[in-house]
Amino acid sequence: MLVIGGGIAGTSLLWHLARRRIDAVLVERHHIAWGASGRNAGFLLAGVASSYAEAVQTYGREKAREVWEITGENHDRMVEAARGQEVGHRRLGSAILPANDDERALLIESEQLLQEDGFNATWDGERLINRRDGEIDPAAMVAALARQSERGAIREGVDVSAITPRRHGVTVTAGEDMCEAGVVILATNAYTPQLVPSVKIQPTRAQMLATAPEPKRITDMPVYSNFGYRYWRQLASGEVLIGGWRDTSLETEKTSEDEPTAEIQEHLDRAIEEFRVNAEVTHRWAGIMGFTESGLPMAGPLEGMPNVYICAGFTGHGMGFAFMTAKQVAESI
Repeated sequence: MLVIGGGIAGTSLLWHLARRRIDAVLVERHHIAWGASGRNAGFLLAGVASSYAEAVQTYGREKAREVWEITGENHDRMVEAARGQEVGHRRLGSAILPANDDERALLIESEQLLQEDGFNATWDGERLINRRDGEIDPAAMVAALARQSERGAIREGVDVSAITPRRHGVTVTAGEDMCEAGVVILATNAYTPQLVPSVKIQPTRAQMLATAPEPKRITDMPVYSNFGYRYWRQLASGEVLIGGWRDTSLETEKTSEDEPTAEIQEHLDRAIEEFRVNAEVTHRWAGIMGFTESGLPMAGPLEGMPNVYICAGFTGHGMGFAFMTAKQVAESI
């Protein structure tokens, strides 16, 4: 079995397959956690990007509750799978700060719905607090899973350029090399359409910056705002991470180009000033997310491609979904 992609989805798949005693090899064209899995803000949130009230409207009450339950379990099981390795995990909760009256109304409605459905959420008059959310060092989490794989099971620097399903397997091409795999699992998230153009996953750039340690605390927990378009957190060591503002230039951010832009970075710089952070900016970067039309991951057999499965399309919430989605895919094979 061959897993393509060395982010949180791919390494989670390898972890689950090993526990089912299924021999698998993972290939990654750059290095482990090279993509969005190593470039995100490290939020571990329950649910999807939209509020619970919006999710109920979109998916129905039962499905919304199921999504929040699965992502809550994802948080628990993924951290357990690290087996005591240091992955920067903290569980202080998260806050959603409304940007306008419409978002405020949705968050107040969400509090009631969440509480009715058994979730620990509180509207404190200014923001919605989700008590069971947390944060993590995403690259460290991917590495913690990768370290538990068998020797030789992960091969970096393998750039798969084509997959061709056969009656009894899949031919995989990487440069001038070819191999046969019984089953291929695409854990390629935003880059999936490069291998299978028919898969409807939209590559979408997210930009961030980080500062040197800031002595004063600017936030007591990770914060989302503007319907998930803006977010920030502060590490225990003081560094401030700010990302988003994609809503100011939506069309330019629908791209696979992973370089930061001056336009978005200027918005992030202004946010740093508004937070009165005096520490200098030390890092700027971008990562490519994979958005689905439904806002939910794609998981399972890929239609029209025998022996090919997919575990991708996390719509900016890969750390919240991927571990349990990988379990679902592994169990379906």
